[in-house]
Amino acid sequence: MNAIYLCAIAQPWISVIKQLDCQFNIKPSYIVHWKNDKKQFIKANLKSCHLQQIDDAWKGLGFPAAADRYIFDEQELKEISSYELVALKMMDRLDPDGESFPFNTRLYFFRDLLGYWFNIVEQRNIDIVISPSVPHRVFDYALYVVCKMKSIKFLMFQLTPFGSNSILINDIEKMPLPSDDGIEYLLPSKEVQEKITKVYEDYNKAVPDYMVKHEANAKKDYAKLSLSYSKKLSQSYKLLTSSPNTYWVESGFLPNETQYSWFKFYAMQLKRKNMVETIKKDYSDIVIQELPNSFVLVALHYQPEETSCPTGGTYSDQILMIQLLNQQLPENTTILVKEHKSQFYSHQESASGRNSLFYRRISQISDRIKFVSESHDPFELIDQAQAVVTISGTIGWESAIRGTPVLVFGRAWYEGMPRVFKVKTKSDILEAWRQLSEQKDKDCQSEMMRFHAKLEKKFVRAKHYKSYLNNEDVTMAESVDNIVHGIVKFLELKSNI
Repeated sequence: MNAIYLCAIAQPWISVIKQLDCQFNIKPSYIVHWKNDKKQFIKANLKSCHLQQIDDAWKGLGFPAAADRYIFDEQELKEISSYELVALKMMDRLDPDGESFPFNTRLYFFRDLLGYWFNIVEQRNIDIVISPSVPHRVFDYALYVVCKMKSIKFLMFQLTPFGSNSILINDIEKMPLPSDDGIEYLLPSKEVQEKITKVYEDYNKAVPDYMVKHEANAKKDYAKLSLSYSKKLSQSYKLLTSSPNTYWVESGFLPNETQYSWFKFYAMQLKRKNMVETIKKDYSDIVIQELPNSFVLVALHYQPEETSCPTGGTYSDQILMIQLLNQQLPENTTILVKEHKSQFYSHQESASGRNSLFYRRISQISDRIKFVSESHDPFELIDQAQAVVTISGTIGWESAIRGTPVLVFGRAWYEGMPRVFKVKTKSDILEAWRQLSEQKDKDCQSEMMRFHAKLEKKFVRAKHYKSYLNNEDVTMAESVDNIVHGIVKFLELKSNI
């Protein structure tokens, strides 16, 4: 069995790769790795395995010299058209100002990536692709699409808010539901119970870790940018002899043609910062001060990011989600929209994910659509709402725990949890709406705990992803064993179905 490993960090993945090869004949044929780990992967002596740096992959570079691009005909392009739409939105990550990477250039780039991967999986007889995260960097998503076309296994790790625990899945659109083991009552671990308990308390005690990091980084963002710029100016020779490490696309060029200078890079950073400040002001001008008596809360996702694109599929266009709600919900229900706080942090990739037209277009849908401050206490909004609407956000999990029903338009790790309704169609929305009133504040404590206990049985506790490396809840040696065991068990289960 020949394998491609995507976005792998040297440890634990080198050890995992060798164990899977030696013990289970899963042979590494292609690895996309982090730049700082290059020497370790070379030293690992993985024989005929092709090594590609993530920085190159972002730009469509670093493919094997012999890899030609497969050219797709009309029928094949029709087959992948829905994926293509998601990919085009995903490329907001590469567009620094929302204007430099237009439609046609995005289309060229994605079809080039598809063509390279299509021939690579054929030439190398690839049987499986393993990714530490859900593919969301365009180059990895292109490979996922090729795997769907050719029925090649694609294993990925879905992150959870429970320490270093993730869940193995093989389809971006579906979550494997916890199996019913026949036991009437189960309790999750103390670690999971403590996390749930925090959600019952004050929001300041339950703020997700990533939000804490985003806010801390935002406070030092401007000072950091100014200091970095001043430092570079004081070393003018470096400005002329080096270039920034960025995957931003320059206007008029494809990613693999772009060559940013330091001067252009810092000019773009300042432009992005000004853009975010303008958009934030536009949003603050339309927020209401008092909450409506009856409303559903639409919690927007920070974009661009994996939790909405590709996880939301078509609904990565969050305006579509709001349009459907407006069409299907009773007229006396206010639709209250809350922007994600991280959307206004300019150190994030958010500058290209919104513009003022986005909010105007939502406002024009209906007079019953209102906006609330991005800083409003989420738990207060959750508790007063008839329902919370999200693609896959943590706020959906929090809402269900606190007693408010949730409409999930994408794929969430907490699917199947009490009070959570997965909706994809108009009829799904209407069916969920009929059940909301009886679900609001219903006593679901035992079912809630049972869900988490069953879900926990699917956890793979490991430092498999870069953001997990500093976690102290698992050792590197344990991570290797847990990843190998998880992958082998998952493959065995799938082969028995």
